[in-house]
Amino acid sequence: MLPSETLDALVKDAYANGGALGAQELLNEMTKAVLERALDAEMTHHLGYEKGDPAG
Repeated sequence: MLPSETLDALVKDAYANGGALGAQELLNEMTKAVLERALDAEMTHHLGYEKGDPAG
């Protein structure tokens, strides 16, 4: 979980750079990042090695 101060700074910056649309873009980017990391972790667990690992 991100600290409240970090989230506050991200939201403040998003609103400063595009209002509600900027906040929506922030949410989209954060969702994308979380899903990509979860998929990478699942693939690592399933395959038994890290992405780019010479063992694979």
